[in-house]
Amino acid sequence: MAPLPLVPAVAQAQLRPVDITLPPRPDLSFATDIVPDPARVLAVMEYAALAEIADLERKPFQVLGRSVDEITANWVSATFYTGLTRVARVSDRPEPMRFLVSVADHFNFAMRGTRSPKGLLNADDQAIGELYQELYVLRREDGYIMPTQQRLDFSLPHLRAEPQPARLVWWWCDALFMAPPVLSRMSAITGDRRYLDAMDVQWWRTSQALYDPAEGLFFRDPRFVTHRSDSGGKVFWSRGNGWVLAGLARVLDHMPADYPTRDRYLDQFRQMAARIAGLQQSDGLWRADLLDVSAFPEPETSGSALHTYALAWGVNHGVLPRDEYLPQVLRGWAGLNRHILPNGQLGAVQKTGDQPVPTAADDVGMYGTGAFLLAAAEIMQLAQPVQALPVPPPALPAPPAAERPATPARPGTAPSGEAARRAREMQATRDLAYDPRVDAPDLERWTPGPPIDEWTIAPRRQP
Repeated sequence: MAPLPLVPAVAQAQLRPVDITLPPRPDLSFATDIVPDPARVLAVMEYAALAEIADLERKPFQVLGRSVDEITANWVSATFYTGLTRVARVSDRPEPMRFLVSVADHFNFAMRGTRSPKGLLNADDQAIGELYQELYVLRREDGYIMPTQQRLDFSLPHLRAEPQPARLVWWWCDALFMAPPVLSRMSAITGDRRYLDAMDVQWWRTSQALYDPAEGLFFRDPRFVTHRSDSGGKVFWSRGNGWVLAGLARVLDHMPADYPTRDRYLDQFRQMAARIAGLQQSDGLWRADLLDVSAFPEPETSGSALHTYALAWGVNHGVLPRDEYLPQVLRGWAGLNRHILPNGQLGAVQKTGDQPVPTAADDVGMYGTGAFLLAAAEIMQLAQPVQALPVPPPALPAPPAAERPATPARPGTAPSGEAARRAREMQATRDLAYDPRVDAPDLERWTPGPPIDEWTIAPRRQP
C-alpha cells in the first residue's frame, strides 16, 4: 500500500478575514507634566492595536508554525488579546472585538496543553482564559467559559496541595501574570472562592521562593536566586518583575474587598511599585536588567509597558499616592510612545526569554503591544476620579445569540439556487434546534462538578 501523503507544514486557512485600514498616524508626542487628553490616548490605542492585527492578518496561519510570530493560544498571543479587550471596551471601531471573537471561535474557547498533566497546569497556557471570560461577561454564553472553568478545576487541588510538593506549580515569576488573574476573575464570575483560595496558596508559595524582600523584587525562577551577573550583582529582569506587578493589579481587580489576605497583595504591590518607580531611567523607561543599567543600556518596552500599566493602575485605584507616582506614569507613557515604529507596532520589545538580553530598536512582539494597550487603558483614566476595587465588569450591549435579529439581505442581493437552499437550511437549523434559554429557561444553568481533591494515578494496563 502506498504511504499516506505527509500533511503540509503550512495550512493556508486563516482566521475570519478582518479588513484593516489603519487610521492616520496619531500625534505620539506626550508631555511628561500634563495628564493627556483621553481622546488622544484612544487614538494611539486604536492605531497600535489595528497595526498589530494587520500584521497578524498578513501571516498565514501555520499548523506547525512558530508560536512567537503567529496567532496562537499561548501566552505570547494571550497577552495581546488581554490588552485588546481593553481597546474593545472603549473603542467604537468594530475590528478589535471582531478579531477577539474570531480568535475565540478559532480555538473553540479552549486552551493548549492537553497532551500531558504538566501542560494542563502550565500557567502560560491558561492566560488566554481572560479573553474567554471577557466574552462570557458580555454575552453570558455558557460554552464561552466551560473549557476554562474545567481546566481551572483540574488545577485547584494541585495549587493547594498539602503537604507542599517539592516543586511549585508556578515556579517562574511570569506565571503570576498568566494564571492568577484568570483564577481571580473566575471567582468573581462564579461567586466561588475556591478559585481565589487555591490561587492564594500558590501565590504565596511562589513569593516565598522567588521574592527578595530586601530588594522588593522577584527573581525570575529558582536558578537566579544565587546567580550573579558579570558585575557580581543580583539579576532582576525587568519584564519578569513587570509580569508580577501587573499580575498583582489584575488579581486585585476582581478580589473582594473582604478577602482575608487582600492586604498582603496590596502590601506587596506597594513595595514593588516603590522599588520599580525608583529604577525608572531619564527617558521614562526601564532597562532589561533593573539593577545593572550598564549591562544593557538600551531601553526595553515590554517590561516598561507593564511597569507603566501597574503604576497607573495604582494611581487610578487609590492604591498609590497620586502626587508621588503620577510623574513616573507620565514619563513612562511618553517614553513608550517614542518607540512606536512607522508601521504602528511597538518597537524595542525584548524577545521571548527568561533573563535580560540585548534588544534592538526594531524588535517587536505582540505581548509588548498587549502590555502597551493595558497601559494606555489606564492612562485614559488618569483624569477620572479614583475607582474603587473590585472593578465592575465591562458593560457592552451584546444580546444573546437567540435574541439577535437575522441580518437582512442587501437590496438586489437575494440568494438564488444553491445559495437560497443553503440559506433555508441555516434558517431551519436556527428555528428547529433546541435552545435551553427558550425551551427550558427554568432549568438550572450549567455549573461544573466539584474538583477532585485526591488525585491518584491508575496503574497502566498491561497489553
